[in-house]
Amino acid sequence: MQEDLIEFQEEDFEFAAPPMSKDFLIRVFEKYHLKFIAYFGGDMFYAEMTDKEPFVPFYGNTYYVDEVEFIMDFMAKERISLIMYENGNMMQKSAPVLSDDGGS
Repeated sequence: MQEDLIEFQEEDFEFAAPPMSKDFLIRVFEKYHLKFIAYFGGDMFYAEMTDKEPFVPFYGNTYYVDEVEFIMDFMAKERISLIMYENGNMMQKSAPVLSDDGGS
């Protein structure tokens, strides 16, 4: 999984809505002890904490905390399939671009 990850650069946030930035991501990941957030498309996400436990909304049938929802929205808009925070590095993996050539 880590071989496809690249470190976030400031220009990755050029078109992002404030307060989205590399520093914002780090603060949120540290605040909630997150290791990664994976995006599977649509509204399907999985967040894992540093203790390898899933990070889930605090109450059933509710949303994640606003900061995490904001990150998930950023991931969907920017086609980022994974954000990982490890050893002080904020890494990302882009979602694959599907070809529309009909398989030829």
